[in-house]
Amino acid sequence: MVYRPDYFRPPDLETQWDLIEEYPLGLMALSVEGRPAAVHIPFVLDRHAWPYGKLRGHLSRGNPICEALAGNVEVVVAFLGPSAYVSPDHYASQPHFPTWAYAAVHVTGRPRLLDEVRTMRQLDDLIEDQESRLAPKVPWSLPRRASALFDEYLRLIQGFEIPIGRIDGVYKLGQNKSPADMASQTKAFRERGTDSMERLADYIERHNNLPRQEPGHGSDRPAQGTG
Repeated sequence: MVYRPDYFRPPDLETQWDLIEEYPLGLMALSVEGRPAAVHIPFVLDRHAWPYGKLRGHLSRGNPICEALAGNVEVVVAFLGPSAYVSPDHYASQPHFPTWAYAAVHVTGRPRLLDEVRTMRQLDDLIEDQESRLAPKVPWSLPRRASALFDEYLRLIQGFEIPIGRIDGVYKLGQNKSPADMASQTKAFRERGTDSMERLADYIERHNNLPRQEPGHGSDRPAQGTG
């Protein structure tokens, strides 16, 4: 279960799927022998699986979590999208308190282990997806001829899938602030000049139907007297 005021609710299931595909490295958490455990895993999302989709991943057979996945254990996978600290100086109005802007999706389900054929398919799909993001580089793909190196690698990993039983998104993107304050935030994020801050600004504008704000100079805060 995720704490989420209604105004931070994502608009639809597709919006949450989009975040998972854009930020596929999930943090999977579960209980192993009565103790909390977690591992970061890159996932492939299958949108067509009813009702909320399905995740596919793999991990090392040497990881104790791998054995736990065979026990019908429930897991939570958290995907974090763009995020950043918000300074009170980055609002058009005053006063405000520091906060954090972010978008995240939590998925709950019970994993099922994959056989070797479906594990290879998961690897193929993951590599194809990630290589496509590196264009115009010629995509790398798994070799189709048997090799000692590939056979050894395949023996060391275990594929699994997670039919999504519940999906909860939190899009804390300034919805409880005025349009002027949100616009001021996006301008401040773009002034930081990084790809991640550009994505966060895009998320805020897209989610709140705001026009694009270009970076400017100086603060949008009202000038204060010096006394």
